[in-house]
Amino acid sequence: RPVTALRLRSFAKVNLGLEVLGTRADGYHELRTVFQAISLHDDIELRSHPDRIEVRCDHPAVPTDETNLAHRAAEQLRRFAGITKGVTITITKRIPVAGGLGGGSSNAAAVLVGLDRLWRLGLGPARLHPLARRLGADVPFFLVGGTALGLGRGDEIYPLLRQVQASVVVVDPGRPLSTAA
Repeated sequence: RPVTALRLRSFAKVNLGLEVLGTRADGYHELRTVFQAISLHDDIELRSHPDRIEVRCDHPAVPTDETNLAHRAAEQLRRFAGITKGVTITITKRIPVAGGLGGGSSNAAAVLVGLDRLWRLGLGPARLHPLARRLGADVPFFLVGGTALGLGRGDEIYPLLRQVQASVVVVDPGRPLSTAA
């Protein structure tokens, strides 16, 4: 029987270390960072839809139109796979919006992984990686999770197994911070 709905956790991340090495020709910064996934997460529900992609979210600051990164992930995967199936994406936010914890990027990666399964594409993380890179610099990390070295724009990911053991305290100042700014 085909799966028509999935529930996924979309985890936040912190940068345990971050070096900005200069500006690249493409306008991004050349980075060296150590990403660490943390237990804080959003919940993502994916429900099959015959032909349309729609996003619902309980947080008023999260767009639900085509500018939403999860929506863009679904659209990009649909184009890549050459299919017309749709999905309703429901996001329950716990990760602070614009808090530097990668919530939007994590949501996009969860959508890619979930739709790969829901739509039975069989791509897996390695074949989803190029799509993730086009969506944003942090998105590829969330296909891997755990602890990882990020190079380039942060989108070249090298897992670090059992390299780091630490406790992290996350404090939300209650106001958004633009990564670009």
